[in-house]
Parts: sequence; structure tokens; C-alpha cells
Amino acid sequence: MGMKSQPQMPPPVVDPEITNKTAEKEAALEKEKARMLSGKSKGMAGTILTSGLGVTEEANTGKTMLGGTKV
Repeated sequence: MGMKSQPQMPPPVVDPEITNKTAEKEAALEKEKARMLSGKSKGMAGTILTSGLGVTEEANTGKTMLGGTKV
């Protein structure tokens, strides 16, 4: 005959303290992730000794002996 509908369950009550804690932990995780990524990019840029123009000084091409003294 007729179908009976299922009773509707009320939505579960979420404790606001738990949502605040999870939001704080997620924010801390994002901050840590951003800090680690910025550290990686700084490390690579710190090894470059010249600009894109290259070295503009004259190269030292004087003859030296094996000991390192100039002749």
C-alpha cells in the first residue's frame, strides 16, 4: 500500500571547542608548511654569487707557481 517515510534524524551536535582546536591546528600546519617552503627557496637563491649580468671584474690571469706565489 503506502510507503512510510523514514523518520528524519536531527544533525549531530558538534562541540564548538573541538572545531576551534582543529582550526587552530590546521592554521599552525599551514604556517609551518609555508615556513618550510620559503626556507627552501631562500637556500637556493643564497648560493648564487653573481647577478644575471655575470661577473663584471677583470679576471686574474697572472702566472703562478705551484705554491701559489706570483712570479
